[in-house]
Amino acid sequence: MLMSNRNRLASNRLFGIDVSHHNGIIDWNKVKNAGVNFVFIKASEGLTLGDDQYATNIARARALGIPAGAYHFFIPTSSVSQQVTNFCNQVGSLKSGDLPPVLDAEVPSRWITAPDEAAHMQAAWLTMTVDQRVAKIVEWMDGVEKQLGVTPILYASSSFVRDILGGSPKLKKYLLWVAHYKVTAPTVPAPYSDWTFWQDSETGTVAGITGNVDTDWFNGSAAQLNALKKTVLPFSTRVANGVRGFFRAIFGWLFS
Repeated sequence: MLMSNRNRLASNRLFGIDVSHHNGIIDWNKVKNAGVNFVFIKASEGLTLGDDQYATNIARARALGIPAGAYHFFIPTSSVSQQVTNFCNQVGSLKSGDLPPVLDAEVPSRWITAPDEAAHMQAAWLTMTVDQRVAKIVEWMDGVEKQLGVTPILYASSSFVRDILGGSPKLKKYLLWVAHYKVTAPTVPAPYSDWTFWQDSETGTVAGITGNVDTDWFNGSAAQLNALKKTVLPFSTRVANGVRGFFRAIFGWLFS
């Protein structure tokens, strides 16, 4: 099914994956040769957890020129500001060519390996008002944007955006990575008019990865994907721009 999807959609969409420590040791050369155009990599979860494969995965993807972004698994019962700190500490500074960071927000209905934790998270989301839920999402997004200088992407299912976040117009600032399985096209929830990334399966197979892997699509061309990449100016240029900006603010007439 994966190959038929890839062939059918390749003309206007790009195939990618998302991974975490659950995927084990990855052969990134095989992944690249399998036609993977981008990857999102788990960096952190909650207050203190860091993915022990993140540093290796992001370094290998970067070295091979695979556009890569980091994601954080959000825990609604934990301090948002501390989750921002955890994510930024795990990621460090973004590099030129990186994709925007991602917030993974979801209501787990069941986790086979941790059913009690899943039930606790589900209850936490459901006991909040819509405004409280949206405020937590926005707080994390704004915090990461201030730290890293890039507006994050929101990962969520259509039902999460609709039912948990109430289709809040505050979400339109953030690109949508929508999770929707076993469909030929994802449902796009309000306030969005389209999706940017789509996670279409959690049972995909890709060379270089043992077992199943989450598979994704980018809704656009290679040029459009490149436009999302982080551009990092050389340090000397950033210093020069900062000095120029300072003097422009003080002696604006010199720069008119």
